[in-house]
Amino acid sequence: MRSKLATLLLTTLAAGSCVLAASAPASASSDAQVGKRKWISSESGWQRAGVFVEPGDLVRVQQVGGSWTVDHRKFDYVSARGYTWRADRHIAQGCKILDSRTYGTLVGKVNGHVFKVGTGLVFRAQEEGFLELRINDADRCLGDNDGAIRVKISILDEG
Repeated sequence: MRSKLATLLLTTLAAGSCVLAASAPASASSDAQVGKRKWISSESGWQRAGVFVEPGDLVRVQQVGGSWTVDHRKFDYVSARGYTWRADRHIAQGCKILDSRTYGTLVGKVNGHVFKVGTGLVFRAQEEGFLELRINDADRCLGDNDGAIRVKISILDEG
């Protein structure tokens, strides 16, 4: 009976250490060091980046490739920085998610809080929620868009 209890105890302890290892902080895992990579299409609205943030998390989002346009017939492809203000003036207005940023800029959202990402941003999450990304172009105006931006998302420090 004692050997069965000892075996059960050892099995439970071993299983518990596996659970502890599996729930180690993201900053200690190899995935956080590498970061999550995701394509963000210019032809879709808000897209989940595959990362859930919690208050206090230090999050880095950076463009690692790709380009996109808000009108493949009239305008050049640009990075996540978006168009220059000079080019932006030639694009039909009224379709921006963030009016204070040019068309084509990569923007992010956690819950209802929308912010500029551009080609790179490090921010401290104020609330929990899924990180969502998109082009600075409203849903009703996506029909003439083309291209995608590849981003890398890393949790640098958990709050």
